[in-house]
Amino acid sequence: MNKKINFVILIVVAISITISCKKDRIEKKEKNEYAPVNTYLDSKKQQEQDFVITGPSNDTIVGNQGTKLLAGKDCLMFPNGDTVGYPFTVKLVELYTPKDMIYWQIPTVASGNILETDGEIRVRAVKDGQDLVLRPSCFYRVMMPNSAPSSNMREFLGFDGGGFIDWTDNPANLSVTTTVSPIFSTDAYGYVGDVPRLGWLNCGVLANNSSGSTITFTSETDNLQNVGTFVYFPATKSVMQAYNSVTGLIPNGTSIKIILIGMQSSGALFYFYKDTNISVSTTIDVEMTSISDADLTTLLNSL
Repeated sequence: MNKKINFVILIVVAISITISCKKDRIEKKEKNEYAPVNTYLDSKKQQEQDFVITGPSNDTIVGNQGTKLLAGKDCLMFPNGDTVGYPFTVKLVELYTPKDMIYWQIPTVASGNILETDGEIRVRAVKDGQDLVLRPSCFYRVMMPNSAPSSNMREFLGFDGGGFIDWTDNPANLSVTTTVSPIFSTDAYGYVGDVPRLGWLNCGVLANNSSGSTITFTSETDNLQNVGTFVYFPATKSVMQAYNSVTGLIPNGTSIKIILIGMQSSGALFYFYKDTNISVSTTIDVEMTSISDADLTTLLNSL
């Protein structure tokens, strides 16, 4: 009789262990979910600055990070060609740090090629609620502050690359006719350029070559679909954003800093950070951990 009881007990224990193991396996498949990260990033990004131009006496603009613009009305027109009169408004966004480029989600990548950068700005002009454009063959002058400017930086114009900002240093690619040089000159203030198109402008130069590696991001603990994934290149101050959890071409031997940012529906923040050197194509297993807003801001400031 005791043998039968012991046998039954063993069967019950075995079934319990099997059920428990199956339950553990099921629970392990449930990944942490995140809300779209845009809500958090948008709440932190640099605000667009407005400058009301009332006449020639105040048509030189200085942004809060030092960008200078000459915003005379003679080169501006309405999209239908009508003349612009005073007053009108110039709107400026300044992105000079990797943190601000990450918040705005404006990477320094041109058609898959990494750009070394010394800053990005966006310039718009508005009158009576309409965005203005530059007259054909006209330009505006910009001065971007830099204490040690490089001699080979070019004007890369931003355009819609299909849901993200892409860049080109050839205005003709955007149907812009101009005779101005796409190369920044330098002086004691920093960079000086004559820009033939309103919108995004990147002070940059191509940084990568024809060979490189790809990083793929995977995770057994977190669903990365709504997570913001960024790669920062300290040597060139370049920012790359990974879409579909995979980066583009990364030069072999490059030191990079990887930062992933996630926000749950409760508003709680999570992150993953890795400082590494890439020499071959790599798969990185991500496990997000909790972080405060203040600590995340400090981390991004330290990139």
